[in-house]
Amino acid sequence: MKIKQLYTFKTVCEEESITKAAERLSTTQPAISRTISELEESLGTQLFDRTARKIVLNEAGQLFLSKVIPLLELYEDLQRGFQADEVRYELKIGATPSVAATVLFPILEKFRPSHEKIQIRVFVDSESELEKQLIHRKIDMALTEGMTDDEHFVKVPVSSQPLAILCSPAFPAASAGELSVPELARQPLLLKEPGSMIRRIVDSAFLFYDLTALPAWTSTSSAILLKAAREGIGVAILPRALAEADLEAGTLTELTVPDFNLDCTTHVTFLQDKYQTSAFQAFMNVILFSLT
Repeated sequence: MKIKQLYTFKTVCEEESITKAAERLSTTQPAISRTISELEESLGTQLFDRTARKIVLNEAGQLFLSKVIPLLELYEDLQRGFQADEVRYELKIGATPSVAATVLFPILEKFRPSHEKIQIRVFVDSESELEKQLIHRKIDMALTEGMTDDEHFVKVPVSSQPLAILCSPAFPAASAGELSVPELARQPLLLKEPGSMIRRIVDSAFLFYDLTALPAWTSTSSAILLKAAREGIGVAILPRALAEADLEAGTLTELTVPDFNLDCTTHVTFLQDKYQTSAFQAFMNVILFSLT
């Protein structure tokens, strides 16, 4: 078994096509097919199910891939460790829009000055998409309000922040200042997308009172929901940190709803078998010491 075979196998898995893998590796389709066949022969098992039109990773291939990726990450880290000082590590960080706007920037500000050789790539997306990117190893870690409990993930809570109930000062409910939970449920609500942790927290809180939230607007973008609230369209429920500037400027006001205090915990999530490079560990240390 050779490193080249493992890299070829990993590329075919990522591209889900021998043709695309050949293009990416600047070689020919027969060469890719031959390398995969040699790898399967050395292992004594097929890694792909082949049909007339496509190649599909089978169960053995999925198990093999889960072992190959950490091995290649270790191999690459060993190579970097003995190369010239100018080599640059790369970290791929995922974050939800809310976390990116409130938590990520301070972390990057503390991390960059002492880690100039580490290149950071940031991917802002929904929790469900970040979960997929983690599983497919497209990102190294994700900063989110939370993810589904999966045995393949390590989830570390790093900070907690309150959710605020926000509306325009001109919005009818603002004059009351305080609402009951049933009154809040009857407002035109501006909520995060179903499946997001913030939405699950809000839905669970209403369910506690045997109520169901029927939002007027739903969005993955907190900025859109804040703008809609400023425009007097409805009532947004979002992390208070996102609305600090609006609250200070008076473009939004916070409603009081007794016994409806909501908090959202930010987690850093990564795969159980993730090989932790020195760059990964350095970034994790900044997260933990900055936020916990």
